[in-house]
Amino acid sequence: MKKILILTLLSFFGCKNEPICTVNENNAGKEIYDLDEATCFIALKLNKKKSDLNLIRDALIAEMNYMEKTGLTSDNPNPENEPESNTELDINQMVEYALNEEKVKLSKDKLLEIYDTEIEYLMFIGVVEE
Repeated sequence: MKKILILTLLSFFGCKNEPICTVNENNAGKEIYDLDEATCFIALKLNKKKSDLNLIRDALIAEMNYMEKTGLTSDNPNPENEPESNTELDINQMVEYALNEEKVKLSKDKLLEIYDTEIEYLMFIGVVEE
């Protein structure tokens, strides 16, 4: 009986090394932003738990909403002959928006950590360079 209990405990704790999600390495350089992949990428980089995935996703959705609201993104791509928007991303205002408007349940520091790590995802997919 003691052996069964020990084996059960070992198998339970042995599964803790499985990743909480996976990022498809074939998407490197494809220049396509995927919310689920970005969420997973950030969670893995920050060594987060599976329970943190929804909070990270909420932070990224708040970011997208902020960027749309401030005119940094739109559904229509900017034609090459028109000048780009002069609006710049203010990360501190974005964090305040996420906290106060979107009611994301993370601290200011955690949001900044997520948004900083997202830059690594953007480099991974080839949207930004170092």
